[in-house]
Amino acid sequence: MSVHNQRLRFEVTPKPTMSLPGRSFITARSVAVILFLCLFLLILPPFLPPLPPPPSTLLLLPLLLMILLIFLAFSPSNEPSLTVEVEPLDP
Repeated sequence: MSVHNQRLRFEVTPKPTMSLPGRSFITARSVAVILFLCLFLLILPPFLPPLPPPPSTLLLLPLLLMILLIFLAFSPSNEPSLTVEVEPLDP
């Protein structure tokens, strides 16, 4: 088995940045879309008929999800403990 000692050459090129001077992520098109959606949500509800309330079992779904998340948050994990004991310094 022979091992060749080779040197690897890496060339580092600067990564182009996302924000160019004078450019913004907020464009006239994005502002127009947001304004259109806001107007759509303000104008449309008075013209739509009222919807019936959802069934009570569907209303319990967020409550059941919250109970499940709280249970999972406080249940112990199966990961080993990674505590580190630090000895005090002697003066």
